[in-house]
Amino acid sequence: MPPFVPTLSLSHKFRFQNGANSGSYTITRGNLLNLLLVTPTAITSARILQAVRLKRVSVWANPSALGAAPTEIELEWFGENSPSTTISDSTMGVRPAHIDSAPPPSSSNRWWSISGTLESDSMFSMVLPADCIIDVTLELRLVEAEAPTAGDVPAGATIGRLYGDYLDGIASAKLSPLGLAILP
Repeated sequence: MPPFVPTLSLSHKFRFQNGANSGSYTITRGNLLNLLLVTPTAITSARILQAVRLKRVSVWANPSALGAAPTEIELEWFGENSPSTTISDSTMGVRPAHIDSAPPPSSSNRWWSISGTLESDSMFSMVLPADCIIDVTLELRLVEAEAPTAGDVPAGATIGRLYGDYLDGIASAKLSPLGLAILP
């Protein structure tokens, strides 16, 4: 018998921007599970994602100013069953730096991340200059009949609204979602 998925399952590309926030960012399974939240009250949120599977990460950095040193971006994969893998690229003249990578073969980062399981596991880290665009492509499964898990804690959210959470979580709040209302 073929497997049956009893809930809505889809693939989606989430886009983020770091603005003026350069630095190093580590992304966990919990960060990915918190990307879509609904707010039952003004100060609580609930996840609508029950499970996610990371498909790929793409990063773009703007070219350096004319005559300035090149800018570098870096992506490092973590996870069980795979070596630590680092990918990097630098801007050259008017060419932006660009990384497009899927989790390494046999890596635990290719597994489904289930709400409530191993959420603090680091999946990847990025070293970014200011003004980068980050695309994260996920396969998603929505919450079915289970009680939703509490998400990040907002401050003054609109009740019943769908929000996008920061890729690095609300505690850091540097990698802002684009195209969605941002969790306050």
